[in-house]
Amino acid sequence: MLPTSRDLRFDTLRGLFLVCMTINHMPTEMRWATDQSIGLFSAAEGFVFLSGLLAGWVYTRKYRTGGEAGLWAASTGRAQSIYRWHIAAFLISFVAVQATEHLLGYCAPTVPRLFFEHPLEALGLGATLLYQPGLLDLLPMYCGFVLLLPTVLKALDAGRYKLVLGASAALWFVMQYAPPVDGAPLYPINTGSFNILAWQFLFIAGVAIGHARISGFPQLRRPNRWVLLAVTAVAVYCFGVRHYQWAVIWPDHLFGVLVNKPALGLLRLADFGCVAYLVGAFGARFPAALSWRPLALLGRHSLAVVAIQSVAITILLQFPLFDTLLERTLMAFAMVGILFAGAAIKERFFDKRGALPPVPVGARQKPQPGLVRPDDARAA
Repeated sequence: MLPTSRDLRFDTLRGLFLVCMTINHMPTEMRWATDQSIGLFSAAEGFVFLSGLLAGWVYTRKYRTGGEAGLWAASTGRAQSIYRWHIAAFLISFVAVQATEHLLGYCAPTVPRLFFEHPLEALGLGATLLYQPGLLDLLPMYCGFVLLLPTVLKALDAGRYKLVLGASAALWFVMQYAPPVDGAPLYPINTGSFNILAWQFLFIAGVAIGHARISGFPQLRRPNRWVLLAVTAVAVYCFGVRHYQWAVIWPDHLFGVLVNKPALGLLRLADFGCVAYLVGAFGARFPAALSWRPLALLGRHSLAVVAIQSVAITILLQFPLFDTLLERTLMAFAMVGILFAGAAIKERFFDKRGALPPVPVGARQKPQPGLVRPDDARAA
């Protein structure tokens, strides 16, 4: 029978990515340790990829136990939950900006312009996901990805891995040559800083790996030595380019395309893939090293944590609390503390059925189709 436990490693890594993303959104010197600290990619890539992996793992079981109807119900239910968390974060941020304007008589330049320029328009566009200002653009993209799961997983379960990954990669490739969207003429429409047509490749690649994992395909316990050497070389080179200005073999304008974040440039994607491979191989060999319960708490409640950090940072950035190094550092630590407090409150008071028990460190699982607890959907 399929274990109903959660894998502590995945929750831990997702929790780590959430902490890094939160700090990266704040004006603090701590970003040197969280923003592209090990290469040319950010924590957002890790979060999207892991979300896809967990979705592939969880919703494949939903499909095999509940059929197409069960898979559709589970994915649409998850999308609705993501949408509700996003709208809650959007509305609370909006109310906070309005309250600041009415109580103090000003709006900080760091808050979304439309909130105070055209409040009703902001609410209408926000409800339809056509206005996604900074800090409020990750969950809408995630919501769209989850709605792809029925189509993607049915194809993967039919053995069409090459078709799924090939089509996804082709769409990503087209986006590398698509002209960047000039947001000025479209204002106030703002669909966020992520190109969803490019970032879908990272999510679907994660889904494919999660599907393979639950289907019993070999994992990375003993990687090929030559592959390991090659990916290590790429990861080391990108680390040197990021931190030590090592020479690049491309013209500057092309290098900018290769590391472009909104369109998920080729070198950025390749660097992340290599580091993810190394982390996967390390985690398969030494699972305890990637398992830490406090971070796993954040990973288990990723929707709530993303929403909390969006609201809290939007509120804090309105005030002059970041003038000195000490203030910036204390605010960053306080923000991380808020994340842990929010996740703990949600688990303690709002998750009536309780969290899934973590997989014991080093425990081996036999991924076979079987019964799944309803709580399992929260893993994705």
